[in-house]
Amino acid sequence: MSKFTLFLVHGIGVHRNASWADETATLLEQAWQQDVSISGKSKHFNDFFQIEPITYDEVFEDYLDDFSDLGTAVFTDLLDLNKAEKQQLSETLIQHDIIDRHFLWSYIVDVILYKMPLVREQINALVAKQLYQKISQGSTSDNFGVIAHSLGTRVINDTLQRIRTEQADQSNFYQQGYKLKFLIQISDVTDLFGLPLNKDKHPPKNVFPRGTFDYFRTISNRFDPIARMIPTRLDHWPEGRNAEHYMGREIYKDILVEHVHETNVHGLTHYMLHPEVTDEIFDLCGFGRYLSARETRKAAFPAVGPHVEPGLRNALTSLLSDAVALADNSWQTYVNLVIRFGEFSSAQNQPTTAKKTAKKQDHLA
Repeated sequence: MSKFTLFLVHGIGVHRNASWADETATLLEQAWQQDVSISGKSKHFNDFFQIEPITYDEVFEDYLDDFSDLGTAVFTDLLDLNKAEKQQLSETLIQHDIIDRHFLWSYIVDVILYKMPLVREQINALVAKQLYQKISQGSTSDNFGVIAHSLGTRVINDTLQRIRTEQADQSNFYQQGYKLKFLIQISDVTDLFGLPLNKDKHPPKNVFPRGTFDYFRTISNRFDPIARMIPTRLDHWPEGRNAEHYMGREIYKDILVEHVHETNVHGLTHYMLHPEVTDEIFDLCGFGRYLSARETRKAAFPAVGPHVEPGLRNALTSLLSDAVALADNSWQTYVNLVIRFGEFSSAQNQPTTAKKTAKKQDHLA
């Protein structure tokens, strides 16, 4: 039996090897076991799906190895920022002691470095190669879909553009008759690179003609400040394309979820907790008719998780209002937002004495 291949493209953060996708794959498998009913057949997730993680973090690592002081890494002439922006960014990194690749460093510098043509081209070539190596092993009738998260949403757009414009001849699976069934972008930051004032020097194009993929989905969380800062605009889509249908299904759909179950609402695994997200994935993979009580489960899913502090949702709402206000300013405003989000997340994750005692008692029990 031919399996459906799901490519997972990571976003911001440290993803040094394919194990970064293990937790996401586990959540998909759990949703499959709970929500899909296939009578008379094996229901095991691995009988139907092949998960293929895509990694590109090594390109950032290789670049940063050339700098002993990470605060100076932003001063390279290759970085597409003016002198004042570089100075301000460097001062911000030093002021907040962002000197190694932890949460804040990755959220800021991965995105900034991706603006460098040299880094971007290396990453696009690496991602194209990984896609091709897997896709070319199958037959042209095999099914392939891509789920990209955060920075990965821009990476996959640029990579597909590179393939479609034949800049990656050796990794062009389209030339051999293959195609992608869908692209799902979770916490889409494709248009973030239009900062400031929608001035994207290298916007994605030639990505969405017929034959690139059949369906496109963008998914964001109302409480995710990164996703909501620059919402998807689809300025690079052909006019009217987002309203078309194919095989009775919408070509494009934007899905907005509203749940807070973890402090890092931007995380891919946090998105995967919501049944509307996993249901859409299984539906696009061809298993929609096997999904049980889809609308009932969606309506019953709690907006606030059982282990979430009461004030977290309100605090995120306040942070989100800042994100919207900063949307058309500069790269520094994105940096400031990330720092606030990081400081906020760290504060929320600090357990009180009472919490520590409760956790210890739970463990002993």
